[in-house]
Amino acid sequence: MNTRILVTGATGTIGGAVMRALKAPSSDDRCTVVAGVRNAAKREQMTSDGIDAVPLDFDDPASVAAAMEGVDCLFLTTGYSVSMLIQSKTVLDAARKAGVRHVVHLGAWGSDTSPHQHLIWHAFVERYIEALGFSWTHLQPKTFMRNVLTALRPGSTTLMQFYGDTKVGWIDPADIAAVAAAALLEPAAHGGQTYQLAEDARSGAEVAAILAQVTGLPFTYAARDPHALAPILLKAGMEPTYANSLAAATIAIAAGEAPGIGDTFDTVQQVTGRPGTRWIDFAERHRERLIRTATAAVPPRTT
Repeated sequence: MNTRILVTGATGTIGGAVMRALKAPSSDDRCTVVAGVRNAAKREQMTSDGIDAVPLDFDDPASVAAAMEGVDCLFLTTGYSVSMLIQSKTVLDAARKAGVRHVVHLGAWGSDTSPHQHLIWHAFVERYIEALGFSWTHLQPKTFMRNVLTALRPGSTTLMQFYGDTKVGWIDPADIAAVAAAALLEPAAHGGQTYQLAEDARSGAEVAAILAQVTGLPFTYAARDPHALAPILLKAGMEPTYANSLAAATIAIAAGEAPGIGDTFDTVQQVTGRPGTRWIDFAERHRERLIRTATAAVPPRTT
């Protein structure tokens, strides 16, 4: 039986990776993958590339209901704001009405025990999924390795993070996607499971040392004041409640007050049958990008 799978956030980092995992040759004949895309231009581009893409705007219940038609399994990921609560309810209510059987939700590690709002919201979504009677799989990743790639400044070999000297658990988004794809393709095997995702525990200094080893460049680590994070997030346009909660959690991590933040798990091995990505693997895979970024010409400052 060919399973119809709807992927929300299909143009984002994780949603896009899930799309690629599901479109792999080993999976392609087992499912029909549909991308839920809000942006019309991106949706048209995906369609022209041969991808089945449908309109899906979390704030438009009609588009959500239409996107759910004929869907068997749903990958749910939401944005970084308190709106995720009402948006998730809209999606899940429509999914239940349409007869969706299995939901894979991208949450966050610590949502069940954290005092921080943005993590508790994920717990609320997970409990609602369960209450509606779906078969379900909850994904709870820690810190994304890819964040380091996006945070590096052109022309610099200084890795700047807000975690102080604390070791945190890291996960490659491609590994998250591999676990999600497995759960979407085999609900019977993964239903009722909460998968915590963190494959390698490293401090910022240890990550920088690995980057230096792999690239041959003098990468170093500079700890940034975590109290400076909230203004940066707010300036970037993040919703205030989410931004302040994320900043508070980061302050706690840097202070060593986030129990379990450095714990790792063998979830990827258990679910996919292959080892999860460690920092040495990730750095080697992205070696050329790291070198290009670190050696790029720095644009002149304008006054």
